[in-house]
Amino acid sequence: MLTSLKLWNFSSGTLQDEELTNNAFVLRTCQRTLVLAYDIYPFHQETLPKHDLVTGQDAYLFLLETICGLKSKLIGENEIVGQFKEAYKIYAISTLKDTKLLLILEKLFKDAKDIRTQYLIGISQKTYASLTRRHFIQKARASHIVVVGSGALAEDLINQFKKKAQVSICARNAEKVQELAKNHSLNVISWEERSQLVNHPYIANTVGTDTILFDEKFFEAWNSHEQRLFVDLGSPSAIKTSLKLDEGVVRLEDIFNEGAIIEEQKREQIALAKAAMVSLTLKRRDLFEQKFNRTAELIPPQITPDVRYI
Repeated sequence: MLTSLKLWNFSSGTLQDEELTNNAFVLRTCQRTLVLAYDIYPFHQETLPKHDLVTGQDAYLFLLETICGLKSKLIGENEIVGQFKEAYKIYAISTLKDTKLLLILEKLFKDAKDIRTQYLIGISQKTYASLTRRHFIQKARASHIVVVGSGALAEDLINQFKKKAQVSICARNAEKVQELAKNHSLNVISWEERSQLVNHPYIANTVGTDTILFDEKFFEAWNSHEQRLFVDLGSPSAIKTSLKLDEGVVRLEDIFNEGAIIEEQKREQIALAKAAMVSLTLKRRDLFEQKFNRTAELIPPQITPDVRYI
């Protein structure tokens, strides 16, 4: 079964939604866009942005390592799990979903959970959200933070901030904004009034887009705050400014660097986890083959009618 699996790996921001059909499972992270398909070509065009193509059991293993956080710059980070769940929900309600691909995704999540439990507890480095929390709460002592965006990472930030600071949200998806505001008791700044964010000294952006949302003019005015901090976790980055870390602007790369050191003991745990993933992938391949071979045997053969008796 796994032989028909294909995984396209694009750098974040290089593949647009309109280039995709609705047959594929799509997982977008701050580092990459993964497109997984079963026995189909899920793109509208033949020429694609630069990418890597992985197939069969290698595709399953790549995704398993990704969900476990071993493909992230912050090794073992947990945000990827929420992103995977969200992507799965979207695919599961698609009218063009493939039931075999759904089964593979379900087993992937189960296997990832087992690997994390057995090998990766304790090695997880601080996540993007917790590192961002340290900047705002511990270093800047911010009492009011504006979160820009409404995705999984935005909600992670809200959960990190809300016990220590007042939190406002500003995002394009009005329905999602209202849901988050209700669930977490947030203030809402409408997307149409986002230019007013210049009046807020503490901002965490989670929106990744090729469009510049916060330009030099914005930062020129925002920089007038005596105490200030802008953390940009968007990929591609939605900001344009010459301001740097020591001037109150923290970029995603700064967050990566902050969590980049892995102790030798953690490296050993990761090596064990990767070996276990290879074994699990081979086992899963064999189980899939057995399952679908049995299913094929249970389906009665097609009988060609004898035209002489029709």
